[in-house]
Amino acid sequence: MHSAKTPSNLLARQGARFGKQVAGVLLALLLLITVLSGWISLHEGMSRFLWPFTLENPIAFATEKLATLREEPDSDNIRALSIELWGLSKLTSVEHFVDSRLPEHGLYYATMPRLNQALMLAHVLLAAFCMLFGGLQFWPSFRKRHMRLHRLIGTIYVITVPPAVLTSLIYLAVTPPHHIYDHLVAWIALWAFGLLAIVAVIMAVLAIRARRIHEHQAWMAISFGCLLVAPLLRWNWIWLAWMFPGIDQETLNLVTMGAMLPQSVFIMYFLILLNRQYERPMLRRPVHAVAAIFSQGFLRLLPGLYALSALLALVTLTHFLVKQGMAGHEWFATLVSTALVNQEHAVLMAQPLTRYGLAIGLSLAVPFALHVLGQLLRVTDVAHLSSFTRRLSVLTATIALLAGFSAISIGWGIGLAHDNLWFSGGTFYTVNGVVIAALALFHLFASRYGQLALMKESLVFLLALLPFPALFLTSSWILYQIGLPPEYLAAGQGFVLPAGLSTALLFPAILHVVYNQATREHN
Repeated sequence: MHSAKTPSNLLARQGARFGKQVAGVLLALLLLITVLSGWISLHEGMSRFLWPFTLENPIAFATEKLATLREEPDSDNIRALSIELWGLSKLTSVEHFVDSRLPEHGLYYATMPRLNQALMLAHVLLAAFCMLFGGLQFWPSFRKRHMRLHRLIGTIYVITVPPAVLTSLIYLAVTPPHHIYDHLVAWIALWAFGLLAIVAVIMAVLAIRARRIHEHQAWMAISFGCLLVAPLLRWNWIWLAWMFPGIDQETLNLVTMGAMLPQSVFIMYFLILLNRQYERPMLRRPVHAVAAIFSQGFLRLLPGLYALSALLALVTLTHFLVKQGMAGHEWFATLVSTALVNQEHAVLMAQPLTRYGLAIGLSLAVPFALHVLGQLLRVTDVAHLSSFTRRLSVLTATIALLAGFSAISIGWGIGLAHDNLWFSGGTFYTVNGVVIAALALFHLFASRYGQLALMKESLVFLLALLPFPALFLTSSWILYQIGLPPEYLAAGQGFVLPAGLSTALLFPAILHVVYNQATREHN
């Protein structure tokens, strides 16, 4: 009884209560977004995507609707063409989307081969169910009160997700990337998220059959997060149009590509956290074999990881302090517009303290995070950590926080420009900076309330993102060696694709969460 009243346990309970309050608001917002997205998807499937199968001349019909919209860009005409574009325009403006390539892209659906049309129709209708009801599966009180309904929805979800994803993957296989609105970067991202969604559903089914409910819930959260890619894209268009009212849709669409992967992964993480029962005692279940292998492998490889962190520091310091950004690497001249290279260079030169803070902060945070994570993997309670490790944990988060703010400052300084003058502008720095700063604050929060599992998970995520400049440079150099068609480079893929790949380590990071002991104990 005495241990239940210790300050650390009281702090943990306070942190859990605060977390539940925040989680409730975020879950309500997520449910609203998914239900609206599902309703729009269902309506689009029963109208625009059904035209090729119900109209005698769908191309002429769609062409006429588009011509009318161009002549009179109002709410009624955009609704006649697409309920999705109508909903987006109601939250922004009709002109913003009428002036974009989206209406013409909608016309492409009516002109593409019949196989593509059938695949898209099946995908849209099947995905509508997943959006309408899938979010309810992660509402803890709904699941506890309506277990039969939860199981029914889950069964239908498991049946509909694989064909919904497979139809989209087949569509991607028979559709060149330049025919997709978001181009090559979305083509690659959709393949990655689609394959992960199918794997996650399979793993979830295997886990529930083995009565490993904790793993089942985590894998289902990953599958649902993968399915949210397309809805998140649309909602990003809305809030970005609010933030940058003078920027055209095509530019803002490239911005969303930089935020899509982190958003999806952290929604997965949020859903896993939401369904943990933090009041349950730990050490009731043995450590999962995968987690044990990860811990042992990490500790054995730690000397090599320190050496790797030194190499990453050398690359990062050289890039920012010697090369002074992309301007110092010759291959960027063939991948990225001169306007973007010059804009980044001007901002880096105008903010020397920020540039030094980012380079040095990222270089120091990685080895510090490696050391702290190694110590956390060796203990079962925060109380067992040495005072030095605790102080280094706080110092690591503080340095990462400063590096995150430095990246935000540089990205905001680069900014955006109309008509893709420098493509997605400072998105690369801003998105990574925001996520790093948020994770650093989350680590400080976990340390304050003695949450060992959250401390480990936040460090794993930080280690996945802190090397983002080195990952960007490596991806850019590989892309330079491979080469891209001129039309892909003109669409900004030479910059957007490496920028997206700079966050790719978040995929293995979320797997750590699935097999972490907290997920195993508290779900």
